[in-house]
Amino acid sequence: MSEFQIVKFRAVDRPLTDKQMQFMDRQSSRAEFTKWEFEVEYHHSSFRGDVDGMLRNGYDVYFTYSNYDCREIRMRLPNGMPFPKQVWSKYIGIEGLKWTSDKNGNAGILSVSPRLEDAYDPVWEFDDYLEATVQLREMLIAGDLRALYVLWLCCAMDSNEDMAELMEPPIPHGLAAFPSQAKDLLPFFTVDPLLVDAAATGIPAYQVQATQEDAVSSWLASLADSKQIEIIQRLLSQDPIELKAELLSEIRQSQQAVVWPFEPPTRTIAELMEICRGVRKKEEDKLERLAVAKAKREADKAEKKRQARLAEMKCAPEEWLTKATKLVEARGTDNYREAASILADLSEAVGGEEGTKIARKHAAHLAKKNPNLKMLKSALRKQQLLD
Repeated sequence: MSEFQIVKFRAVDRPLTDKQMQFMDRQSSRAEFTKWEFEVEYHHSSFRGDVDGMLRNGYDVYFTYSNYDCREIRMRLPNGMPFPKQVWSKYIGIEGLKWTSDKNGNAGILSVSPRLEDAYDPVWEFDDYLEATVQLREMLIAGDLRALYVLWLCCAMDSNEDMAELMEPPIPHGLAAFPSQAKDLLPFFTVDPLLVDAAATGIPAYQVQATQEDAVSSWLASLADSKQIEIIQRLLSQDPIELKAELLSEIRQSQQAVVWPFEPPTRTIAELMEICRGVRKKEEDKLERLAVAKAKREADKAEKKRQARLAEMKCAPEEWLTKATKLVEARGTDNYREAASILADLSEAVGGEEGTKIARKHAAHLAKKNPNLKMLKSALRKQQLLD
């Protein structure tokens, strides 16, 4: 297998400026990029651009995958970690999860890069993983501690530490309601998504009180009339998509982070994995029951349809004999099987010796008329219409 690497960046809060675009142009001679996205693929080489520099100069999220066990995401948090340091420092201590503060201000970059020594299976849903990363970043900026916990899980599963001794960090409330799209990132780091459900076992629920609509309403109420007029004028004269991204970023930065409740850690990773195995077994049993129920519904539907066809056949057997003949004339293995199925059903529809006689007589006629069609004869014999 040849070496392969894909690199993606995404601007979330606002589009890049012309000056920032010039900086991006110097990072790769092969990349395709816009004010919102940057993407490049490599074969037999790798990206050598300034990842952190690109995140500090316009893009908000970085994603890379290679088939030689390199899987990493980075995200820039413009207001820093929205949790008390005594809380978030308990997560950052795990191998592969790193926080790098800017030299000035509160902003910084959170990187997630587990060892993944056994990541043999390739992945291709790059855009889905990138979207999940974007949502996790949004959750972090909003002060959702669940996002940091899940990123910790992604690194803990492949750390060098003893799973029987490695304790989980503080467990955020509301894990059972963790967004499914954000959970989609776990398979990228070879982590079972049900591990989040396992971690939610025994953890209280939590309902965030403030919604984005509440944040927008609060922000609008705080604006002076002149500022509102300015926004309307810009909306009519500028790119509305760029303006929306800028305003949403401004709204987000104006909100106070949620103080997310959590439980003190009591479980090791080994215990979490054991709980996950139980959750996985229940999920597999559930899926099996659903599959059996679906198969029964489909079988009942097919049988109902077949009985309706048998009723039609009994009323007009000659029409169905003609259909069987036309199918054979059209040639093709599937057509031969369908023709044989029609004759078998016709035998049942008419019933008794008469039905058997009609079906076998026509089967013999078709076989005699088409002596070189071995697949036809095989299909008829499987329906016990030919000796």
